[in-house]
Amino acid sequence: MKNVAEQKVKLTQKKNRLIAEETRLKLLERKTRTRQLIELGGLVSKAGLAHLPTNTLYGALLSLTRSLETNPVIKEQWTNIGKDKLEQETINKHAVILKFDTQPTTQLRQLIRKHGLKWNKLRSEWYGYVINIKPLQLALTTYPHQIEIL
Repeated sequence: MKNVAEQKVKLTQKKNRLIAEETRLKLLERKTRTRQLIELGGLVSKAGLAHLPTNTLYGALLSLTRSLETNPVIKEQWTNIGKDKLEQETINKHAVILKFDTQPTTQLRQLIRKHGLKWNKLRSEWYGYVINIKPLQLALTTYPHQIEIL
């Protein structure tokens, strides 16, 4: 009788471990899917299509699917276009650190954010990568500032 009770306890423990592992795997799967969806949304935004209504965007994607089915060579063309564009963006990116003597206006802060810079409260500076630095430099001409381009 003692042996059966011990086996029952061991099987219950094993069952609980399997349930815990299954829960962990489901969580990992959900996080992976969420990350993939965020990346896809980022690509839609990067392509300049985020302003389109949902139905229009979905229709465009369905049209792309049909194009891919009828013309398999087009995938290679799309890959090359995307690769070239991403490489071009990487080449044109500049690491920027921006400090002001006085607090900039709300309008200027919005412009700085629009260029992709983020505020570092600890260091009291704006930092990030800027693709097109000329408009930002032009907007900064009227404000006392220090800019470091790496």
